[in-house]
Amino acid sequence: MKIGNDLKIFVDRRFLVNSYLLTIEKTCVLIDPGLNAKAIESFIQANHLILVGIILTHGHYDHIGNTFDLARKYQVQVYLHQDEKLVVERHNFAKELNLPIDIDFNFIQYFQDVTLTIGKFVFSILLLKGHTPGGIILRYHNYLFSGDTVFYDSVGRTDLMLGDPKQMEASLKLFYKYCNDTDWILPGHGPNGQWAEIKIHNPYFK
Repeated sequence: MKIGNDLKIFVDRRFLVNSYLLTIEKTCVLIDPGLNAKAIESFIQANHLILVGIILTHGHYDHIGNTFDLARKYQVQVYLHQDEKLVVERHNFAKELNLPIDIDFNFIQYFQDVTLTIGKFVFSILLLKGHTPGGIILRYHNYLFSGDTVFYDSVGRTDLMLGDPKQMEASLKLFYKYCNDTDWILPGHGPNGQWAEIKIHNPYFK
């Protein structure tokens, strides 16, 4: 499966967060809403889609953004790894950025499993600590949603609260073994690309 019509990418102007909307027939799953709610809602409405769930790769504010506005509007669950609970509850950086956030814990469903099924969507989950304690990689066929762990030409910061450079080093080794050359790496910020290309251009994998 190549990157194609089943995937729509949105980028917000403030934090440049990539939000990803996957579709199967008329159902869709949203990954990292960021501040892209208006564009996402317009796309869902224009294409007569049914949102069945929202997944967060990690709990920092720039990725949460409009998540709970969308969760309430569409009455869907927000999926987050159990190890990320402290981040989303106390260290999401909304306060430090002086930005309002309304986290509705009634909509959060924490998980620890290595697979996550939402409607017709089945994701493989790889927990990669370092940027945050519960940051995850989502595999859907040959799409790898890498959050803020791996970017096209860099990797996630480890100097923020609950970051850990040693854990990040171990995670990058796991990531390297996990990827296939034809996988599309779809990061939380910046351009995407196939692994065969990224592992050459990204200095952290040389």
